[in-house]
Amino acid sequence: MKNVVHFLPDEKNHEATRLLPYVMAVMVYLSALALMGSMMLHEGFGEWTETLSNRLTVQITSPDPDRRKDQVAQVTQLLRNTPGIDYVRKLNDVEIEKLLEPWLGEGNVTSDLPVPDILDVTVSRTLTVNLDALRGMLAKVSENIHLDDHQQWLGRFLRLMDTVEYTALGILLLVVMATICIVIFGTKAGMAENRKTIAIMHHLGAQDGMIARAFQDRFMKYGLRGGIIGLLLAFITLITLIYLSRDLAAGLVKVPRFPVMQVAVLVVIPFFAAVIAMLTARVTVMRDLGRMV
Repeated sequence: MKNVVHFLPDEKNHEATRLLPYVMAVMVYLSALALMGSMMLHEGFGEWTETLSNRLTVQITSPDPDRRKDQVAQVTQLLRNTPGIDYVRKLNDVEIEKLLEPWLGEGNVTSDLPVPDILDVTVSRTLTVNLDALRGMLAKVSENIHLDDHQQWLGRFLRLMDTVEYTALGILLLVVMATICIVIFGTKAGMAENRKTIAIMHHLGAQDGMIARAFQDRFMKYGLRGGIIGLLLAFITLITLIYLSRDLAAGLVKVPRFPVMQVAVLVVIPFFAAVIAMLTARVTVMRDLGRMV
């Protein structure tokens, strides 16, 4: 009975499961896209949000240029004397122009445009600044001074990132469950297709483990083959999307980079798919053979 693992018909003639590698490829494709998208989002925007988490922006919008210049000096000195503020810097005209160009278009930021003076403020990570008190002190200088701590929209953005990452994890779990169900269905169909052959093998003394090995080896190959196809398609899709969106939101949001080291971990997905297919097939065959005895 050493050749019992070869009793299954040729894969091309195995009607019940010959399309399974392509189904596995779709499952791995969806899983890889979900994971790669989540990692790129975390890699691309994590550092960006971290730098903004300890930054403040002060806008001085007084219409009188001379008065606004005096207010810039007062506010700068006030901020530098405030505990918890590490650094204060006034943006120059070129930097402000670059900030406005994505909204107004290149070359549309003219000298007659009423542009406020902007102060970039870095807050200490070890000390907490009372923003309400700081706003009150700035209001005493002028009602045309506005403080933006970025926290409101940054918090929403972080919640969006968390939602996307949890959604990717949920997609991965659903895909794994669907893969297991598909393998169970394919295994049962294969056993039904070869029920007479399996019964003969039993009568000839073949053990359940030997019969199960025939199915698990075949489904492991299906999982590995489909996993490799799906992963390659996922890489091609992601690289294409990055190439097409390389100029997206230029100046507003930096397009996430391709995290090579992190994504390299995804090469284990085909092996993971093969292991899931192999174990699911073995458990299914052993349970069904136990009912046949």
